[in-house]
Amino acid sequence: MKVNILSPLSFGGPYNWAKNLALMLNKEEIDSNHLYKLEDIIQAPLYQNANLIHTAIPLTYKLWRKPVVLTLHGEYSIEKNIWRYFYPLAIKKADVVTTPSHFLKERLNLDNAVVIPNAIFPNQFKQVKHEESDVINLVTVTNFGFKDKAESVLNLIEIYGQIKKNIDKKISCTLVGGGAYLEKIKEKARKYDNDIRFTGFLNDPREVLEESDIFIYYSSHDNFPIAILEAMASGLPVITNNVGAVHEMIENKKDGYVAETYSNYQGYLLNLVNDPKLRDKIGNNARKSVENKFDWNALIYKYIKIYKNLYFE
Repeated sequence: MKVNILSPLSFGGPYNWAKNLALMLNKEEIDSNHLYKLEDIIQAPLYQNANLIHTAIPLTYKLWRKPVVLTLHGEYSIEKNIWRYFYPLAIKKADVVTTPSHFLKERLNLDNAVVIPNAIFPNQFKQVKHEESDVINLVTVTNFGFKDKAESVLNLIEIYGQIKKNIDKKISCTLVGGGAYLEKIKEKARKYDNDIRFTGFLNDPREVLEESDIFIYYSSHDNFPIAILEAMASGLPVITNNVGAVHEMIENKKDGYVAETYSNYQGYLLNLVNDPKLRDKIGNNARKSVENKFDWNALIYKYIKIYKNLYFE
């Protein structure tokens, strides 16, 4: 069996997903190519030299007769790109549709979609050791390329500022990520705190995660943030607001925290800042959850099962 995997050329979620999917399929001895260059995308409806096509971009027409699996990574109707207009027809024409979460499946009214969670490679992340420390390091990783999402970071900065006023411990905050709205957020952040560190975009945030104690996250809209999975794999206790599919990633108070209100968020953060044993317990549970539920080495077989059902039917 040969599988072609199509994705946009953007070094974000869909591109990384397709790259890793191709890597894992080849590891399982299923011939796979990741196609993402402009000429590949333009040619895609005209010719495919594979038995099956798995795409993260909407294919609305094709001159070949081969099974198509379509994976939706986000709520396309609110995305500001040309692809959003083609997804409804592409969904109808796909043989199988998959989404990373039940949240997205319900939001898009995809009754027959197969849910396969996003995945990472946990063994690529060094697990943090939680001990008594003179400084507690908070960190977040986010995308400053979307206005609403970027401005959500101000909620984190405000919560951080309130916590600093109410504790004796010394804490620091590092914000990782780049995008068009980064400078505006940096300017607004000065109203709350001048000590916050902005790193800009990092190709690999693992080093920053390894130096941190708590991962904090806040977003106005999201689906299944990979940044949270990577923090959990690093053994960091995660606190996030209730957005997207985070309840499918985190079991509240067991392997992380999903805050419903500002007060909840501040309470969870205060407890973690003051208690290294709690940080260690939640962080260990988070790492185990990722290993058990969100590891590419296990989830790849869910995709392979779909392919075999289509290829051999």
